[in-house]
Amino acid sequence: MIKRRFMIALIIFFVFVTNPFALKAEQPDSYLDFAWSLFRSEDFYRAITEAKRFLFLNPDDPRGVEAYLLIARSYLKIGRYAQAKTSFIKVAAQKDRPGLAAEAIWELGRCLELLGPRSEALNYYRQLIEKPPLTPAEATDIQNKARYRLGWLLLEDGQWLESKEVLSSVAADHPLGDSAAKLSGQVREGQTLPYVSPVAAGILSAVVPGAGQIYVHRPVDAALAFGLNAAFLWGTIEAYQKESGHIHNRKLKKDFIKRLHREHALRLGYSPVFKGVFLSWTIIH
Repeated sequence: MIKRRFMIALIIFFVFVTNPFALKAEQPDSYLDFAWSLFRSEDFYRAITEAKRFLFLNPDDPRGVEAYLLIARSYLKIGRYAQAKTSFIKVAAQKDRPGLAAEAIWELGRCLELLGPRSEALNYYRQLIEKPPLTPAEATDIQNKARYRLGWLLLEDGQWLESKEVLSSVAADHPLGDSAAKLSGQVREGQTLPYVSPVAAGILSAVVPGAGQIYVHRPVDAALAFGLNAAFLWGTIEAYQKESGHIHNRKLKKDFIKRLHREHALRLGYSPVFKGVFLSWTIIH
C-alpha cells in the first residue's frame, strides 16, 4: 500500500512538475514556428513580432539564425529595406548555418536593388562574382546567380556590351544558363532599337514647326505646331522637341526591357532548409 502511494505521488510529481519545464523548454520553438506560419500567410508585421519574441525568450537558441532570416524577409516584404538589410547581413555573417548564410547573401542583393542607390547593388554583385564569402560548392551557384542578376541590371541601364559579356559568362549547365544565353543574344536587339535623335527633332521643329513631331511619330502635335508662329516659339519648340525625342527613346527602351522580363520571368528562392518556398523572387518589375 505504501509502495502504491509512493508510485502515485511520483507520477503526480512528474506530471505537475517535470512536464511544465518541458513545455517551457519547447515554448520558444513554438513561437518561431508560429512566426513562420504568419509569414506564409503574408501577415508580415506579426511574423516580425513573433520572431522577435522568440529571440527575446531564448537568445542563445541555435534557431535564432532562422528568426533573423525571417525578420529580414518580412521587412523586405513590407518595404522596410534598411531594416531588412541589417538582418540579412547578420545572417550572412554567421558561420553556424552556412546554408542560411548562402540564402541571406543572395537575398541581400535584391534588398540592395530595392534600397538603392543602384550602384551599391551593382558593386555587390560584382563582389559576389569576384570573391563570394562561401564554401566552394555554394560559391559556384551564387556566382552564376550574381552574373545573371548583374547582366539584367546592366541591360536595364542600356549598358548593352557589358550586359552581353556578363550574361555570356553564366555557366551553361546552371539552371539560369538557358535564360542567360538567350538574353545575351537579345541584347543585340537593344543595341539596334530605332532611336531618334533629340537634337535632330529640335532642329526640325525650329526650322519647320511640326516637322520634329512627325519625326518622333507624333502627328497630332505636328498639326498643332504648324498653326503656331515659328519665329515667336523658336526656342520653346526646339527645347520641347529635344525632350520629345528623349521621351520616345526612353519609352522604346522601356517597352523592350518589359518584353524581355515577360519572356524570362523567373521565381527564385526555394529553400531546402525549410522544405518550401519562403521567398519568391519575381524578376518582372
